Amino acid sequence: MERTYQLTRDPVFYLMAAFFAFLTTALSAVLGQVRFMPISQTVILAIFVALAMRRRDLRAGLTLVFVWLGLSMIILIVLMLVAPGQVERAFDDGFMYRAQFSEWYFAQAPLPASFSTQPLSSLLEVIGVTLGAFVTGGVVGLWYVVRMANLAAFSAGHLLGVLGGPQWIGVALPIWSILQIVGAGGLVVICAEPLLADRFSALGAWLTRRRRPLLWFGAIYAAGLLAEWIMPTFWHFHR
Repeated sequence: MERTYQLTRDPVFYLMAAFFAFLTTALSAVLGQVRFMPISQTVILAIFVALAMRRRDLRAGLTLVFVWLGLSMIILIVLMLVAPGQVERAFDDGFMYRAQFSEWYFAQAPLPASFSTQPLSSLLEVIGVTLGAFVTGGVVGLWYVVRMANLAAFSAGHLLGVLGGPQWIGVALPIWSILQIVGAGGLVVICAEPLLADRFSALGAWLTRRRRPLLWFGAIYAAGLLAEWIMPTFWHFHR
């Protein structure tokens, strides 16, 4: 008896997502597209996540998001090492942000794009990855998560170039960035499910079923925010 075909069990589905992650990230970064890069990443990733969550396949949705984010971050880090001047054009005030990030690491200035320097923007990000994802089927949440991952990779690539090699990746990509990306990515996928899977009429059952992953990813995200508040002052390991 033939097994029923399931899209989210087909490796080609994830290969296609990886291809579009490469296309939207690499091409936009090389061309210096400030708006097109996050918009194209968000729209296409949202389509893939919707295909998975319409089938109520949480594992597939999480896999898509983390494969996409991981691959796009690797691409941006590599491109920053090869052509930093070109890639910085794909970020708002990219040159200035690189300077501010260097000042934080080498001169102990405030960490840019953090709760301490941009509290309102950071609060909107928290709302976006939770409530925003809930009411838009993940679109708003993915917008914030994609921008979060892009900026973390941009910063890491810049610092790796300054410090002199990929062996500094554990320093250039701080633990709070990793925790926030993982936590926010998971929250967005879970919060998108009620709208995408027609579960608004049974929110109580959905909350009961997804309580554990919500708590886990929420705790990871909160730990990242707390680490961002405490650790930047001590995160200086250069010689």
